[in-house]
Amino acid sequence: MLDEHLGYVADAVRLEQFRSAVAQVVQPGDRVGDVGCGSAVLGLLCLQAGAGHVDAVDSTAAIEIARQSLTRAGWSEQVNFIHGKSFQVDLPEPVDVVICDHVGYFGFDYGLIEIMADARRRFLKPGGRLIPARLRLQLGAVESEKCRQLAEGWQAPDIPGEFHWLRQHGINTKHAVNLLADEMLGGPAELGCIDLQAETPDFFSWTVELTMARDGTLHGLAGWFECELAENVWMTNSPLSAQAIKRSQAYLPIDGPLAVKAGDLVRATVMARPADHLIAWEVRHPATGRKFSHSTWLGDLLMQEQIGKTRPDHVPQLSRVARAKALVMAYCDGQRSVAQIQDSVLREHPDLFPSANEITRFVDAVLGGNTE
Repeated sequence: MLDEHLGYVADAVRLEQFRSAVAQVVQPGDRVGDVGCGSAVLGLLCLQAGAGHVDAVDSTAAIEIARQSLTRAGWSEQVNFIHGKSFQVDLPEPVDVVICDHVGYFGFDYGLIEIMADARRRFLKPGGRLIPARLRLQLGAVESEKCRQLAEGWQAPDIPGEFHWLRQHGINTKHAVNLLADEMLGGPAELGCIDLQAETPDFFSWTVELTMARDGTLHGLAGWFECELAENVWMTNSPLSAQAIKRSQAYLPIDGPLAVKAGDLVRATVMARPADHLIAWEVRHPATGRKFSHSTWLGDLLMQEQIGKTRPDHVPQLSRVARAKALVMAYCDGQRSVAQIQDSVLREHPDLFPSANEITRFVDAVLGGNTE
């Protein structure tokens, strides 16, 4: 976790672009919601720009990085640290600005659309402002041996044959890659634009034509974003930009390879249901008539089972772990201490798990994650 957030804070281009946007958008005395704040470096930029207060919200342990860092820097009186998912918490009062960098690799693939929509409805004052405000999604054709090897890794020569079936999952997975400009077979096309200040659909479908600039081998598609942080302030992870932030692109493989020539057209369709973390892509090559269809639905080993459990006609039953968790929570009556709860569970339910050590660890985990 620390390495991840170090990467965000160490990205000078990203920080400078957010700093420029904050200077435009945040007004002196504004109350700001830093949603999915991580280290709260964006909230810090807002305070340095004159914000009067920041509500910093994060569901991970990074909230402690935020709390200790901003407290040590003397900002604690102006920051409200909230440990929880933004969808499940309330802010003390409406905010003038919501800021968030859950842009992911492809713009829509890390929850930004849902987070900003919820924050806009529940947290933002009428006439409030969002950072970012818009997304432009870009798509390009990729020739990359390293990407091909990544997607088809389960069928590599040194992998036992019993595991080669997993290649099918690899080629139906969105991969994070760091592409070079010369790995692109031509210029990108804009898939579409998403206005985060307006209502958006649950399902997106975009189709573009990509023109091959050179002969080569198509291994898949690459997606990236251009993110409008403020007027004339755009942040991108484009492999073609000299001002790109340090963030990977999204690689969508095809069950290829596909030989292409300069001037060839490739028709690409990308469909997404962001709230369900589902992406599907289709590639057509009119010159040969070849077609490739892929979906992360096919790449996720557990997704189909999980979705089946949420069918309206499914009758759910508590799993063993869920029953054990409910049992432990029943001892939380506001009077027993942690030690007393551990003793009671060990004494009254010695067969809850195979060993006393595991029972104790489980009780600690349940209490640590579900109590105040």
